[in-house]
Amino acid sequence: MFLRSLGIKLIIFIAGILVVAVGLFSYKMIDTHREQSIENATQWASDLSDAVKRSTRYDMLKGEEGREALHYAIDAIGAQQGIKKVRIFSSEGKIMFSTDKDELGKLLDKEREQCYVCHAPKRPLERLDLPSRSRIIPKAEERNYRILGIINPIYNEEDCFLCHSEEQKVLGVLDFELSLAEVDAKTRRNYYAILFFTFITIFVVSVAVGFFIYGAVSRPIKKMVIGTKKIATGDLDYTIPLKTKDEIGALASSFNRMTRDLKRANSELQEWSRTLEKKVEERTEQLKAMQAQLIQSEKLASIGKLAAGVAHEINNPLTGILTFSHLLLDETEGGEQERKDIEVIIRETTRCRDIVKRLLDYSRQAETRKTPFSINETVEKASSLLEHQAAFRNIRIIKEFDPGLPQIMIDKDKMQQVFINLLTNAQEVMPEGGSVTIATTKTNDGNSIEIRVTDTGCGIKDADIPKIFDPFFSTKELGTGLGLSVTHGIIASHKGSIEVQSKVGEGTTFIIRLPVK
Repeated sequence: MFLRSLGIKLIIFIAGILVVAVGLFSYKMIDTHREQSIENATQWASDLSDAVKRSTRYDMLKGEEGREALHYAIDAIGAQQGIKKVRIFSSEGKIMFSTDKDELGKLLDKEREQCYVCHAPKRPLERLDLPSRSRIIPKAEERNYRILGIINPIYNEEDCFLCHSEEQKVLGVLDFELSLAEVDAKTRRNYYAILFFTFITIFVVSVAVGFFIYGAVSRPIKKMVIGTKKIATGDLDYTIPLKTKDEIGALASSFNRMTRDLKRANSELQEWSRTLEKKVEERTEQLKAMQAQLIQSEKLASIGKLAAGVAHEINNPLTGILTFSHLLLDETEGGEQERKDIEVIIRETTRCRDIVKRLLDYSRQAETRKTPFSINETVEKASSLLEHQAAFRNIRIIKEFDPGLPQIMIDKDKMQQVFINLLTNAQEVMPEGGSVTIATTKTNDGNSIEIRVTDTGCGIKDADIPKIFDPFFSTKELGTGLGLSVTHGIIASHKGSIEVQSKVGEGTTFIIRLPVK
């Protein structure tokens, strides 16, 4: 899990590149320093060899006295620190002078390392550059350091012709051997110092890069990861707190903007869902109302057909009974009781005729003729017809009209019948008196007019409310059950609605809504 972190991967990658790059640089620097040290030592030895060679030239020109001086000079030079050996060879390889007295007079093999650089097979080289004249002698068992050897040919010049033939080009060789112990020790110290500073450089740079990556990469990415997890859990109010001006800051800003857009889209979606649910509920209610109206219409149509047939069958006998009852009443000369009995027959027969008349009116369903009319005026006319009867029964009619209501398209006669039916029902459920309140107003949306007829009667049971608009259903002993059915049909023909709210023992309210247009 630790190595999966992007910051750790970047640190390891950069540290690896640093190790390789700084390692190669350090190696090259150490190698260059070692070569430079050897070159410096070689140049110093060459300069010293040239100085000795010039001194040797003057000493050799002095004869035997010069030779003694030359021995003394070579011994003095060989005693200096770092100089291991100084020798002069003749052209035949014989050691003429040396700081090691045991070597004097010995003859060296020209194939040895001091000689082969000057002697090609069967022919000596007359001119050599400095690198060709130097050699490195490796460490040996008797010494733990290397030796730098450098040879310097002594050429035959004009002032040497007194002792040497002009044809001889090289008179001898001056050989120096210098200890490289100090050079190697210094190289080792520089090597360790470079390694130390290389390690420190890599460590410091890696730490600095680590802090930079943590602050500029790892921590912002962790904040973005936290933000994505918050968003995934549904917290659309969360914003990534990054204010940097780099690419990660721009990404965080885009992410926050995306979150805000997502929140806004989610809010719009939720609002649209709520609106859709509301519309579905409204449409459902409308469908239910239409279904109820359709069922009611079917009921009314079926009952209407039945009522028409029954009314025609009953109407003729009732007319005959009523006619002969009146004739019988006129011709009766009997006592008072006989006349009362005939009057009962006439009254009940008249009542039956009125029921039949209502059935015929219900079954005919005459065409609705709408004209612009004031609903307040319609209610006023209907209530005025029943005011005296209501006052007689100790019932008070309260009118609460909205004077600002517009005229609407209605059949004023049928609508007047509606309010007469409702007021009559209200009076019949208040035998001991009470009040009926008729209120008119405009609905909140302004598309409909609402009429409320509220009584203080006995109320309707909850179980009976769904059936009160059915034909021939009545809660009254002498009710025909046609008044509310006819009322419902008239309201439906006006594309309105009627509903009832009732509480037993407190009263009933009929709510009628008629469209303005």
